[in-house]
Amino acid sequence: MENNNKKFITAGILVLIIVVGAYAYNKYEKLKQTLPFYVTNPTTHKVYQSNKPDKPVGYFSFINQEGKKITPKEIGHSIYVADYFFVTCPGICKEMSSQLQRVYRTFEKEPTVKIVSYTSKPDEDTVEALMNYAIQYGVKDHNKWIFLTGDKHALYETARKQYAIVNEEGDGGEEDFIHTERFVLVDQDQYIRGYYDGTDSVEVDRMIQDIHKLLNH
Repeated sequence: MENNNKKFITAGILVLIIVVGAYAYNKYEKLKQTLPFYVTNPTTHKVYQSNKPDKPVGYFSFINQEGKKITPKEIGHSIYVADYFFVTCPGICKEMSSQLQRVYRTFEKEPTVKIVSYTSKPDEDTVEALMNYAIQYGVKDHNKWIFLTGDKHALYETARKQYAIVNEEGDGGEEDFIHTERFVLVDQDQYIRGYYDGTDSVEVDRMIQDIHKLLNH
């Protein structure tokens, strides 16, 4: 009888160990799948990772390649990648747009994934210029890959204060210019979840994986 009790206790302990181990493993796997939130320190204005959100991307209002007004309402409850570029850019913008073309094709059938590309040169990048650029990169769904132009001051303020896509300060004036290779990943609730080098295919692969994580969350 005593031996049976010992066997029962031993078996119980083994089951408990397995259950606790499985729980810990599942928790670890879920933790690996969770993306951090990126928040801005109000004093230093530097971006850091956090396990809690701070504030979502704020309001903006610009014009897309179809001449339509785009605000967060039109973006909707979507995951999106934001970047800054300009049509005549001879350097990094072409590589960035080629990488975003990969993203566009990967999620072409996924309605809740979008790309939002803001121009750094709104004085040059008219609605017509943006449409031609979109067509050049194979965009058929202009609600999925959105190119935006508008007031320069507002565009640059959005880059700095909403997306923290650049570190240097500026006033959006005539001499101010934003030129960055960074992509920003924004989740369904408009929180920033990642920054990536848009000229690096490995970084963009990681971003694509992170988009899948957000879709499956």
